[in-house]
Amino acid sequence: MKLPLRLKLWLMLLVFSFSACDNTSSVNAALQKASLLDGGGANMQPTVVYLVRHAEKDTSDPANQDPDLTAQGNARAEALRTALEGQQIAALYATKYVRTKNTLKPLAEKYKLALKEYEAHDFTSLKKQIMENHRGQTVVVAGHSNTLLPIIEAFGAKRPVPDISDSQYSYLFKLTAAPDGTAKVETRQFGAESK
Repeated sequence: MKLPLRLKLWLMLLVFSFSACDNTSSVNAALQKASLLDGGGANMQPTVVYLVRHAEKDTSDPANQDPDLTAQGNARAEALRTALEGQQIAALYATKYVRTKNTLKPLAEKYKLALKEYEAHDFTSLKKQIMENHRGQTVVVAGHSNTLLPIIEAFGAKRPVPDISDSQYSYLFKLTAAPDGTAKVETRQFGAESK
């Protein structure tokens, strides 16, 4: 249960006013309980999720189900690192595929973070994992052309674009999940232009 700021202040004032009549341990317990009722200060910050499609993949072998990035894809992965310069990134999520992992590789090296693997089509579990483990923090998720928009919807935001074509690699979505459960998304482009 979240309490409005005015009610929290009133509770704190009430606790302090009774402190003359009560011992210190009781006051501390009351303050801790008031903090727990609103979820603590850290939970008051929005959770920011940057979502990107994996960068350009090598399609020279149609039989290869797990291709690596092309030179252009590696350049885009570096461009992603540059685009997110200055962000305090707490976690990086990629699917099991080489292309998503290597899209986040420059960020992993810069922030010294291990990649967390998630199931590509389990949008609800990804949201749950992020909100339980990284509430109030910033994370980056690398996905696929057919998974990014459903992830955005799983967080409760509307699709910012109707779809993502097979040739589109330059979208960078910034999803902001507010503590009240609402979510909004902003869209921008990064790296070399793609269609």
